[in-house]
Amino acid sequence: MQDDFFDGVDQVELKLPSGDIKFPIFYRDARMFTIVIPANLFKLKKALPDVRLSPAQVVPGVGALALTAFEYYDTDIQPYNEFSMGILLNTPHFMAVPGYNMLRQFAANFFNVFIWQLPVTTELALRGGIDFYNYPKSICDINFSDTESLITCDLFRDGEQILTMSGEKVAITSLGVKKFICNLYQSMQPQTAEFKINVKEGRIQWVPTKVSWAFNRSHEIGRALSDMAIGSQAIMYFYMPKIQCILYGPEYIPIPLMHYVALQQGFLPAAAAKKPAARKKAAS
Repeated sequence: MQDDFFDGVDQVELKLPSGDIKFPIFYRDARMFTIVIPANLFKLKKALPDVRLSPAQVVPGVGALALTAFEYYDTDIQPYNEFSMGILLNTPHFMAVPGYNMLRQFAANFFNVFIWQLPVTTELALRGGIDFYNYPKSICDINFSDTESLITCDLFRDGEQILTMSGEKVAITSLGVKKFICNLYQSMQPQTAEFKINVKEGRIQWVPTKVSWAFNRSHEIGRALSDMAIGSQAIMYFYMPKIQCILYGPEYIPIPLMHYVALQQGFLPAAAAKKPAARKKAAS
């Protein structure tokens, strides 16, 4: 019997060279943890590809980076791990006042975030994310480890560590549904996709004391994150050991994407093929 969280959501199956994918994508069993850290507002703005994307401010001049580790056990695109590096954005639904916009998002159970980097562990997750949404994905090793009181995630690419982060296994409860509005950049235009999460077990802490992170400055991504981050005190911590998710969208369907879908479904001859271009790396 299907869980109520997924009831009423119709799916369509599309064929891809890397495998068949159902949209929206269901994640039936997963866990995640997020550490939100303060960051230099000017450097966050430089990392964004469009002036219409406005970083939220914790206080004047200080924005926020959201680092999230996902371990997906049961999904429509097979099990895989993912690590999101995002920049929290203002939403146009509330006034862009430092502190206020972010707090109103929290109260409304949604967060507006630009996905800056999104490493994954499988080819199917890579191609589906790039070809349909232009998620800034790459293949990496994303390793979870646990103790009785701590969860840790280590991110590697080609054997070189990029970062590590850890958080406390705090007391949990049901938190209901949260929404992350993922902001992307596709065909040189802003793109969005809703990622809805049913938090069956979790907790959110403000100004947590038992979290940690470290960036490897010898790696370009680690160095870029280190340059953006400020201080050693986290703003928020999300510990969610049991979640379900739905990835909707993309919200806007550009003509190149329509062409790609028609080609993959056999509606166009193979000679018409032209793979969507991936977004250039944001890190330098």
